[in-house]
Amino acid sequence: MLGIWEVNEEQFKTNHFAFHIPYEDLLQAINLLNEKGISVRRSFGLEPTEPIVHAWMPAASVYFYDPNGNSLEYIAVLEGESYPELGALYLSVWKKIMKEKGKRDEDQ
Repeated sequence: MLGIWEVNEEQFKTNHFAFHIPYEDLLQAINLLNEKGISVRRSFGLEPTEPIVHAWMPAASVYFYDPNGNSLEYIAVLEGESYPELGALYLSVWKKIMKEKGKRDEDQ
């Protein structure tokens, strides 16, 4: 359960809430949010064209604001190792890199 309530301006501070969702749902999140009139937002310097992977976790996310301007995130944890040196990147790029790493690992 998550409770959100209104406070006076002096007490207000911007918060960020992340909601874990299944990977399959994350793949549909951008379309679903857009259909509901909720714009996904740019994050980590990347346009919101697809989920963004945080390679240091690894996890994929979609960021958006609620009607009150609170920063919200849908997040799905990804299987496999983390690669912090990759930073934040599109899910399609992550999948390509993971496929290449898998092939390289098999060759050794």
